[in-house]
This record gives sequence, C-alpha cells and structure tokens, in this order.
Amino acid sequence: MIMDHNTYKTYLKNQYLHKIRPLQSVNSVISAFQQKIDIVETELSESESIFYKMTIINYVNAHNNNPIKNNLDNLNFVSYAIVRNEKSDHYYNAMKKIISDDERILIIIESQLNEITSNCEELKVDMLIERGINASHITQETPEFFAYLMLFDTYNKN
Repeated sequence: MIMDHNTYKTYLKNQYLHKIRPLQSVNSVISAFQQKIDIVETELSESESIFYKMTIINYVNAHNNNPIKNNLDNLNFVSYAIVRNEKSDHYYNAMKKIISDDERILIIIESQLNEITSNCEELKVDMLIERGINASHITQETPEFFAYLMLFDTYNKN
C-alpha cells in the first residue's frame, strides 16, 4: 500500500507517538546498552580507524553552523566495541555479510555534540531510539521529529 506524505506522517504519529523518549545524553545511552550487552571502551585497529575518521568528519561537518563550532577542535571522541557473545549475537548476525569473524561492532560517541553512531545499522537505530528526541521537535513537528518516528517504523520492519 502506497501512502501520500501527509497520510504517512499521520500514520507515524498514530503508530509511534506513545514510544517517544525524551532526549538523553549519549553517555546515558551507553549506560542503558551496557545493561543489555557487553560494551568496552577500546582503541581502534588501523582498519577500524577509517570508520572513526569518517565519523569525525561527518560530525564536524554536521555541526559547522552550530554555536559549538568554536569548540570543534576540542571534541572528545570515545570508541567502544561490542563484545561478541550471546548477548550481542543479534547485532553480529545482522552484520554477517559485512564483517568477518575477526572484526568488531563499534560505537563512537562525542558527548559535547551528544552524537552517537555505530558501524552496525541495526544497533545505530536502537541507540537513536534509546537516545530520544528534544521536546521542541515534537511540539513543532519538525523533520527531525518525523525522522525519529521513522526509526520505529524501520525497527518494526526488521
């Protein structure tokens, strides 16, 4: 079934409005996920550093016009690895075609920007849902609000 734009927006609100979480810090998200899976702060291998460098570039470019721009040189990126075990099987299985047995799922955060990402799309969606959204986006029904609701729709289709 194909929906027009406004119908889809209405569907998203009706379907997922009750699941919205208030915006949390990335450190809170890490803490929440440490209750579910084993996460360790890590140094990156040479091959993993490519993902890290691209992440930094993306974050800096995304925040170039923000008031925080003056502090972009002082950002503190922290990388974590997801320990491969029964708790994390779900995420590693989702990435089977992409990573080999010796590669890891990574999470990179920057707490000043309140940004979090992962090289595992499924984990990234889960973390963004957990992180929540600013109340002003909800009341103004901004594109960010609908993008957040779409995360739930994506999650339900997987």
